[in-house]
This record gives sequence, structure tokens and C-alpha cells, in this order.
Amino acid sequence: MLSVNSISKSFDRGRNFALKEVSFNLKKGNVCAIVGESGSGKTTLVRLIAGLERPDHGSIVLNDKELSSVNKLVPPEKRKIGLVFQEYALFPHFDLLKNVTYGISKLKNKKERALEMLELVGLTGLEKRYPHQLSGGQQQRVALARALAPNPSLLILDEPFSNLDAMLRMQLRSQVFEIIKKTGVTAIFVTHDTQDALSVADEILILQHGKVIQKDQASNLYIKPNSVYVASLFGNTIQLNKELQTAFNCPLNPNCNHAIRNENLSINEECEYITHARVLKKTFMGNATQLLLKLDNGHQVSVITKDTNVADRIKIGFNSTDVLEFGG
Repeated sequence: MLSVNSISKSFDRGRNFALKEVSFNLKKGNVCAIVGESGSGKTTLVRLIAGLERPDHGSIVLNDKELSSVNKLVPPEKRKIGLVFQEYALFPHFDLLKNVTYGISKLKNKKERALEMLELVGLTGLEKRYPHQLSGGQQQRVALARALAPNPSLLILDEPFSNLDAMLRMQLRSQVFEIIKKTGVTAIFVTHDTQDALSVADEILILQHGKVIQKDQASNLYIKPNSVYVASLFGNTIQLNKELQTAFNCPLNPNCNHAIRNENLSINEECEYITHARVLKKTFMGNATQLLLKLDNGHQVSVITKDTNVADRIKIGFNSTDVLEFGG
């Protein structure tokens, strides 16, 4: 349904690339999360798909229609792509009904369509209110209703929950993607929060330094990351360098990189690979405790445990089945 083919983009005539030969496909009705740290190229990719930038190389095709290439640029308003931004971008002097009808002003039944969308996002009866009279979560749902009103082929949500507190974020995340699945619209969800991505996406695309590092189903990315970097995005991960391999007496393949997830470390239990450590610092984190450990070989590591009663001297270990291995 969406095909991004070898897209590259530079803003300084090729000296540096914000995106370099990025390719991926997205099936109709799927939600794809684009994840990466700041500067990875997420925003540039979204702007290219939306038509706000022209690629230096490659093409973007939506429903068999070429939207972007070096020699072609279909205007954003003619792409049938809906956008939801983190700032919501609502018109403060318009009530909710006018905000939603703004993008469908040429439709004969624009009022009925707008009311239908407001009902879909759970805001029936609030159509005469103004944005400043709404909570942040309600404003986000208005922005979603406005983006869905023109019946877009593709919906792009750019960091839609970053301005919300943690509790509202979880609640709204569930509501928004229930609405998206109900409409059947194909969606791209841009985020730096991997928990958001794991919760809602059918597949996740990882960007780093303007390149696609891995693209897979959410469950596969967690179980089979192809690099230490990808593994670290989805939870606290400790790279098993030579010093740690020596400390735990676990000689691993010298031609590969290895890591262990924090949740697979065991304290004061029998494991294949074990070392002893002194607890230098304990940090209370609510339902868990962060421990700064000094291993017997002098190496320091930080781990998180659910055990709230940890002695100053502990045994720590893991099993070979829990070791993540990546090509060198």
C-alpha cells in the first residue's frame, strides 16, 4: 500500500545525509511505528512521505501512485495523507466542529461527517466548545478526528503523546489505536518511546543515523534484535564485553557481540554463569530498586531488581539460553 524506495535526503548538498537509502513497505490496514533517538531521521522521513520535502534520491509510492521522486512532487494536500502532530495544531478561534470541518470544507455533508468523527473519538456533545476548554487528551482526539475526516489513505501520527503525562498517555494510547483499528486506516506512528511502539504497532522500523537498522514485528524485535543498539531500545540491556565475560567466566564467540537483558539476571540463585558483587548504591524506584554493583574483578554494572531486601554482598548470574548474540 505504501512503498518507500531507497529514499535519501541531505540538507547540505550531500556532505551529510539525514536519510540514506531508506526502503520499506507498509501493508494496508497495518500500524507501523518508526522508532529512533533524536537525530535518527524520523522527522525527515515523515516530511518526505507527507510531501513537505523532496527526496534527493529514490521514490515514494502510495496505492500504486508515485507521490515523490527527484523529478516529481505531488503537493501535500493532494496525497490523501492525514497528519496528527504533538502540538495538536488546532485553531484556537474555531470551535470543535469548525476545527474538524476545516479540511473537508468542500464536502456537501461536511457537518454530518464532522459530527460522525467527533462521535468516533468520544466527543459527542462538545462540538461547540473551543480548544482551550478541553483537556490535553481531548484536544488530541479532536486532532485525530480532523485528520480522519477526509478519509485519508494513510494516517501519520508524529509523537502524538509526548506532551501528555504518563497516566493520560497510557489511557489515550489505548483509545487512539482502538479508533484507528476500528476505521481500518493504514497508519505510521512516529515515537521515541519504545513502550508506545510495542503496545500498538503491528511492526516497528528502527532508524539510526538516517538508516534502517531493523524492521520486524514488535514481538520479533524484542526476542531477536539484530544488534546491541536495537536490544537496548527495548529495555535495560548490559553488553557482555570481554571484561564481563571474564568476570562471569562465560567465554563466548569472539567473532560476535553479546548482551544480556536486565530481567534475565538472577540474584542469589544458581545459574550457569555466576560472579559475586558488592552493592555500592541502592536507588528506590517505586516497584523496583536500582543497584550499582562492583563485581569481584572491579567492573561496575547497574541492574534493576524487584527484590527490596538485597544484602550488601550478593551473587549474580545468568544462563546461556538468555544470552543475545549478534554478528560482529
